[in-house]
Amino acid sequence: MSGNKISYITTSNHEIATDNVDLPDIPMSSTLVKASALQGYRESVLALGGDPEGLMARHGLATTGLDPEEWVSYPAFLHLLEDTAKATNCPTFGLELSTRQDINILGVVGFIVQQAPDVRSAIRELNHYFNHITQGAVTSTIVDDGINQWAFTPKPLLGAPILQQSDLVAGLALKIMRTLVADWEPLAIYLPHSAPADTRPYRKIFQCPIYFDWDTTIVASDASFLDLSLHQTNPQLHRLLESHLNELRQDLPDDLPARVSYLIKEALMSGDCSIERVSNVMAVNKRTLQRKLKSQGTSYQDLLDEVRFDIACNYLRESSSSLTNLSHMLCYSKLSAFSSAFRKRFGLSPRVWRHQQSAG
Repeated sequence: MSGNKISYITTSNHEIATDNVDLPDIPMSSTLVKASALQGYRESVLALGGDPEGLMARHGLATTGLDPEEWVSYPAFLHLLEDTAKATNCPTFGLELSTRQDINILGVVGFIVQQAPDVRSAIRELNHYFNHITQGAVTSTIVDDGINQWAFTPKPLLGAPILQQSDLVAGLALKIMRTLVADWEPLAIYLPHSAPADTRPYRKIFQCPIYFDWDTTIVASDASFLDLSLHQTNPQLHRLLESHLNELRQDLPDDLPARVSYLIKEALMSGDCSIERVSNVMAVNKRTLQRKLKSQGTSYQDLLDEVRFDIACNYLRESSSSLTNLSHMLCYSKLSAFSSAFRKRFGLSPRVWRHQQSAG
């Protein structure tokens, strides 16, 4: 592995499951998540001696009568997790919450995943239908050299912290995979924040190597599990659920700039964030993509800058990773190029900006 990138991502013979990249997107100002994401929240906070109703009300979330299928604000949900971690003095609250959640929070998507013929199909369908769970993140899978990587990547411009969400997602992924395959075990977990002072809760839950200061949340496992058949599947039920989700999908609005933005964020993981790469994924000509973006008042470079600076600000606030690693992660040719671009954007060097955020 090199820097904060997984070395085999950039090899030429990998399999990339990107069924979800063509799904319609939602403007960041209205990014939502299903209320089922709050499963176990009240119990977790009460167990820690906190006030779940007060915390939820503070972030404008209903405290009673909330239907799991209702949509709520995704940024509000993320802020709630971070606020709860501080209020309960539990820096691993997201991890604790994951122990009270299971595949049922996925709703219909969880049912269709369990009706897939094998693990490979189940993960592919989870990725494909993930925007029926949240409109604020994208999941993808890369398989190479016998290793399966499942990645959870928040979309850019959320304006909300992601530390607790990252831990919650990693812990929940563990529960979901063990629902599909009882003896499944992760090979490694990668998290996009600095290591806490006490890593014992992570080691206790994951029981595998854990790497911090990464560029996104990744769960790595043995790819041999992908070919295992799932028991008690119902092909007829699978088709009905698939038809239902596809009908719902057609009702979602299309937002080209937002879609391009999260494809850029995925591309950053590979070390190549060029417009050629993104236009190839979208199966459109580069000039066509540029023209369509221009008609919507933006450009590829504008979106690339927004994604880069959004990631940069998150990591400067939440991670102790070096500036060199950060510039590499953002596909700058050298640290000086990143520092110059950051200073032009914010009027401060990255180092000074991080110091001010820490002091604040």
